[in-house]
Amino acid sequence: MPGLGTSFGRGGATTAQQDLANADCILIQGSSMAEAHPVGFRWVMKAKERGATIIHVDPRFSRTSALADIWAPIRAGSDIAFLGGLVRHIIENNLFFRDYIVHYTNASCILRDDYRDPEDDGDGYFSGWKEDRRAYEMQSWQYKGDRLSFPERDFTLQDRQCVFQKLKRHFARYTPEIVEKVCGIPPPVFQKVADALVRASGPDKTAAICYAVGWTQHSKGVQIIRTASILQLLLGNIGRPGGGILALRGHASIQGSTDIPTLYDILPGYLAMPRAEKEQTLQQYLDVHTTRPGSGRLHPTHRPVVELPELFPQLDESVLRQARDCGK
Repeated sequence: MPGLGTSFGRGGATTAQQDLANADCILIQGSSMAEAHPVGFRWVMKAKERGATIIHVDPRFSRTSALADIWAPIRAGSDIAFLGGLVRHIIENNLFFRDYIVHYTNASCILRDDYRDPEDDGDGYFSGWKEDRRAYEMQSWQYKGDRLSFPERDFTLQDRQCVFQKLKRHFARYTPEIVEKVCGIPPPVFQKVADALVRASGPDKTAAICYAVGWTQHSKGVQIIRTASILQLLLGNIGRPGGGILALRGHASIQGSTDIPTLYDILPGYLAMPRAEKEQTLQQYLDVHTTRPGSGRLHPTHRPVVELPELFPQLDESVLRQARDCGK
């Protein structure tokens, strides 16, 4: 959830399963969708009938691999290196959807002058690291400009402090040779996957990514999903028919209760249910639930709706403090 929430504002899938039928390419990674999500997989097959390219990246050859056009065997846990290689390939070869990322992403936003990433100083740390507390102070991570919602921008994407240039330097390490060394995927297979994704992305085509617990159960699952989000944004595949990132969960439980949704406290699109006593008008609702752009905070829907003291009034403060610490 944090990977998608940080990228798009909400921690749920950016598309519905039925929309996969409109995709020109579908990358399935961290999932054997044909076996674990057979009902949703019918829309993948609908796309294939329309001529879409199906890619399965997985250590194991499964039923999903058998139905895919491309199977790329990967070492378990090396997903970030593989996705990072795709990001580097797209940036270095100028294959990104320029009009999309300039106008619909923060690629052109300029970061503060005092912001530094590991590539700037070569010490492996971002700016704001406090060794005594083993934590970051993130003031320097903000955009340059007087108002957070209207940062300074460089629409040429050439400014050294713009997000695009920071991204380019960060992913420069993921060369095809590194991908082969870390992931075990030969360069010709990697190139085949990259070409298929690029061909199916742009002004008149879209590609989708599907993942399941093969990503989320990793200790670095958030970073894997964040990298996939960056990849899809570079290709212009978010918010368009057939594009997006689909998080696959249990059909009848998690997926059914949140995507339809049947839970009592959310509306379709992961919108919080209005509270009668505090949100009687649309403006009141927006004031409570709208997150400022660039604030780096999760949407209020992704935070606990009820505080621990309300749930367990009989517990003393020391027990509640321990429970909060565990939750962090």
